[in-house]
Amino acid sequence: MKKTFISLFIAVSVAMIGVGIIAPILPLYAKTFSAKGVTIGLVIAAFSLSRSLLGPFLGRLSDRIGRKRMLVAGLAGYAVVSVLYAVAGSLWQLGVFRLLQGGASVMVTPIAQAYIGDITPPGKEGRYMNGFYSAMFLGMALGPLLGGSLSAAFSYQAAFYGMGGLSLIALLLVARTLPADHARSTAQNKVEIVPLNDVIKNDGVKAICIYVATRGFWRQGFNTFYPLFAAASDGLGEASIGLVLSVYMLGGGLLQIPFGFLADRFPRFPQIILGSILAPLLLLAVPFVHRVWLIVGIMFMIGALSALSRASILAFRTELGRTHGMGTLAGLQGAAFAAGQMIGPPTSGLIADGFGLSAAFPFGSAVGLIGSGFVLMWLRRWRRGGFTGVLQQADRQDRADVRRSGSLPAGR
Repeated sequence: MKKTFISLFIAVSVAMIGVGIIAPILPLYAKTFSAKGVTIGLVIAAFSLSRSLLGPFLGRLSDRIGRKRMLVAGLAGYAVVSVLYAVAGSLWQLGVFRLLQGGASVMVTPIAQAYIGDITPPGKEGRYMNGFYSAMFLGMALGPLLGGSLSAAFSYQAAFYGMGGLSLIALLLVARTLPADHARSTAQNKVEIVPLNDVIKNDGVKAICIYVATRGFWRQGFNTFYPLFAAASDGLGEASIGLVLSVYMLGGGLLQIPFGFLADRFPRFPQIILGSILAPLLLLAVPFVHRVWLIVGIMFMIGALSALSRASILAFRTELGRTHGMGTLAGLQGAAFAAGQMIGPPTSGLIADGFGLSAAFPFGSAVGLIGSGFVLMWLRRWRRGGFTGVLQQADRQDRADVRRSGSLPAGR
């Protein structure tokens, strides 16, 4: 199991470095095609459109056929799309290639998360899943810094080719070292798959989805319009912009593991609410900060607070995955996050076109806070309904067995 964890962690980290490489340059690259704010937002959103449409179905498919083959196909798609980015000749081509990259990404991060969930021991959901997220975020933190440096030193195309090379490395690592897992669907290992409609109706699932959807909204809005705001207002170059975008991921990556331990040892509900409220609140300061070191500090704090709430969300999701399908819930979470990412850039673009680039940040903050209110509501309903996790449900069943039989159930 340890070898499987290490293989997945390294492969996903490398792949995320490649994905992060293009984060600081894609809006600037789109602008070279004379695109306006809304159009740039639509190009960025194309990635999330395919993720939101395909996520639940491909995740559910991986519950039936296994994970490895889908991971290999997704990483191969990343490598191909990187070359297509570099040779794009028009804005509509760039949008189509972004759409294809979104489809490939559905077969990478959500499926890898489901694989980790499959082999996570009960009671350790926070530390294992957040260890995976730490590897992913550290990879994404290095990506924008590397992409900004490559484009500043060479060209935008150099960054795209860098993404392709790293995707190929991750593909080879997964293909050679990750155990095949399609045997999990045999009769011995088969787990009944809950109907998708029943999964969606679960209040815990609703809370997870609205959390990631609103977070995707304001995060992608920031990633899309901060490069334009920083270049226009402060004269920052690609390398400095890459540093600002990287430090959010760095804050999350460094703290995801310790916060995962907190999620396993202390009540998760307060951690979710604290992080989900304070992180978007800090966005309000962005238009007023014009020194790089100050904005770097703010983004590190936003990343840290996001890690705090995300750690408990992931632990909840992994527990629910044991009864509702790891791939299904990972796909739903990925689809919800992608839906937020898809809606965020064009909507923020409308606000930016109408009220100026700086207006995109308080708008994103408001959406994040509204989302936190819904998370609070659904989590309360979930707890009142008794859905406090697989382990707690098992404990309640044991106590019921004791009352009926007067002795502990076998195997406990």
